[in-house]
Amino acid sequence: MANYTILNTISDKHSTEKTLVAIIDGKQIDTLEKFYSSIVSQLKFPDNFGSNFDAFDEMMNDLDWLEEDRIYLVFRNYDIFLIEENDEAREILLTILDDASSEWKRMDGEGKSLKMLIEPSELGEDDLETLGIDFATT
Repeated sequence: MANYTILNTISDKHSTEKTLVAIIDGKQIDTLEKFYSSIVSQLKFPDNFGSNFDAFDEMMNDLDWLEEDRIYLVFRNYDIFLIEENDEAREILLTILDDASSEWKRMDGEGKSLKMLIEPSELGEDDLETLGIDFATT
């Protein structure tokens, strides 16, 4: 099963007792610095987070501090997400998230469930296809 889903409409996911939904909105997140700030807040990263790709990868493969079992990252306005960065930065983040989601699946129900939802976006599809990352559509 794919870790990413390209939606054909706006997401209606919301946080509950067992589910944490983080909104990654391209209108507000045009740099890596803003991305890290948003993700630290929404996923309640520990204070020692290093704001770089390696630290982000480590945090996404840990998540033990979260009480919720299901985590959704909803990408809104993806076509302008990280617009101030080069394409490589966005692609590295997508790959880190895909790898982390796959790692959690290997835990056979003992870890978290991490899914990424991209609201309607041709660029999102293009990025995932370019990286060879499987995705579903709805």
